[in-house]
Amino acid sequence: MKVNKAEELVSKGKDLLEKGDFRAAEKAFAEALKEDNAVPTRNNLALAVFMAGEPRRALEILEPYLDPEKEDAGATPFTFALAARIHRSLGQEEQARRRLQQAVRSFEEGLSKLRRSLGQVPYSFREYTVTIMLAAADLGDHRQVFELYRRWEPYHVSWENKFLAAVACFNLGRYKRAATLWSSIAQVSRLFSGMQQVAFLVERGVIPPFEMSYERYSMEKMQEMMEEAATSEEARRRYTQDGFFRMMLLAWLLEGDSSKNAAQGVYTLVYYGGEWGEKLGRQVLEYPGFSPSLKFAAVDALMARGILREGEPVPMFIDGERRLVEIKKTPVLMEPDQELDKIVDRAIKLRDEGKIDIAVELLRGLHREGKLYPRAMMTLANLLRQKGDLDEALNIMEMLEEINPDNPVFLFNLSSLMLEMGEIEKAREYFNRIDNPEFEKEFAENLKILEREIERYESVIRWPEMIMQAYEENERRKIEEKPLPVDASLSRGLKNMPAHWLEGACIYYGLEPARQRRQREEQLREFLSRRDNLEKEVGELEEEERELLKYLLQRGGWSRLNAVTRKFGSLEGDGFFWHEREPESFLGFLWSLGLVMVGKATLEGRRVKIATIPLELRQPLKEILGI
Repeated sequence: MKVNKAEELVSKGKDLLEKGDFRAAEKAFAEALKEDNAVPTRNNLALAVFMAGEPRRALEILEPYLDPEKEDAGATPFTFALAARIHRSLGQEEQARRRLQQAVRSFEEGLSKLRRSLGQVPYSFREYTVTIMLAAADLGDHRQVFELYRRWEPYHVSWENKFLAAVACFNLGRYKRAATLWSSIAQVSRLFSGMQQVAFLVERGVIPPFEMSYERYSMEKMQEMMEEAATSEEARRRYTQDGFFRMMLLAWLLEGDSSKNAAQGVYTLVYYGGEWGEKLGRQVLEYPGFSPSLKFAAVDALMARGILREGEPVPMFIDGERRLVEIKKTPVLMEPDQELDKIVDRAIKLRDEGKIDIAVELLRGLHREGKLYPRAMMTLANLLRQKGDLDEALNIMEMLEEINPDNPVFLFNLSSLMLEMGEIEKAREYFNRIDNPEFEKEFAENLKILEREIERYESVIRWPEMIMQAYEENERRKIEEKPLPVDASLSRGLKNMPAHWLEGACIYYGLEPARQRRQREEQLREFLSRRDNLEKEVGELEEEERELLKYLLQRGGWSRLNAVTRKFGSLEGDGFFWHEREPESFLGFLWSLGLVMVGKATLEGRRVKIATIPLELRQPLKEILGI
């Protein structure tokens, strides 16, 4: 009973650790230790105390295992690795390196013993690789972090191994390898796709190199940092020097290149980024891939730092070519101006007479004279649209949006221009930002016309997608119709799955998919037949997915499909090409991994759809799920 209670407390402590509630985790592990004085429990207690900010007390908890005269004290590779991290946090680098060497040696010796005695290495032992790599990362030893990753690559069980290896490669200047590693864990977080982009751009010399930390901030933490930076100049300056924050901001602004917030991000990085920020600013100006709004933000930051001066020609790639652009500060004339209105009215009259080129030159002349009058600029942008000079018109409208981002007229024209340029999503985005309940009748009518046009284009765009969705749903239903006994084996269930589903499952489990489908079936059968693999994968499932497994197991391992879908949701909308896009339903996801199968069985003389857990997985799943 005591052991069971200890296991429950340890499980609770691990959940609390995952959530970042270190004090509550410490309490759970301490209570578990009273029930069963196990080495892993003491390790976890020390980890919780260390993460709560008490490194010296954490070291005291590990002391019984660290006596050099007691080689059989029970220390694990995790014990030594955690001790290394604690020593490093206390500034004791020599001790930290010694403990790291002990951790590596202990892991290697453990590998050798386990391979000889069991012929395999349990999941729980393979988990130690993350903590050992973290210990090397804390010491800033990028080369050793990557060397440990490569040395133990067959034993890694967590995406964190690849993340740490990617950071090490990035800091070593091996940007292509870093990008490949981040790409391989992109399914974990969209952030890693952004990091991949940043690594490629650093490799190409577009973004200046920088060193990032191994510590990952949660989305909640990043949100807090962003909010603090928005209100505090000191915070902006401090966070811009943080390698991980810098990486996050770059990844984010590359994704939302044309947004106002992205421009603010560029300004922050350039203005507060010191020498690196200056290099970034100049690269933004010269690289064709950055939008005009980001280039203007970089110019503003460089001018604010005194690096660029008004009237100074600056190399810039803009309007499809590299040129020297003279920087000028042009005051915005927001108040109505009768003289300027006369010029705008004259330009409109010239337009009506078909003299568009003359009208354009007249309004361009105002801008060359340093008179930035919004009504004149909006008229110029619309004239350029009529001429087909859409990119120049867009540059002007984006400039006007910077001046007055909530102006409904500017937003209306931007939405119209985006529609004309075929940017339907951006057209909708700008349209949805128009917010004023008291529009004049004519403008309100124009808004209705624009919305109908956007809806028409949206429906045209969605039509091929709708056809494809219908095709995918039909193809998946064909698989659901295949014969499947209620007590089907794993091999039998895998035979019903399309080849690309097998490929997707292999990739998800970290297996290199074999060329022939028969070999893929064998890969998956062997993988799922190993208890440690099954335990790991079940541990990473969502709570609802585990509940679905329990539901089936409590009913003998299978159930009619309609009963399952009533309780856990249907497969509708899950599509068919699961190697490209994972199914969204709980049942579909479990099916895609081979943990549950769907098909038609003969029950009481009728063929009905069922969901069933492969026969040989039922007992181990019962044990893992505590049934």
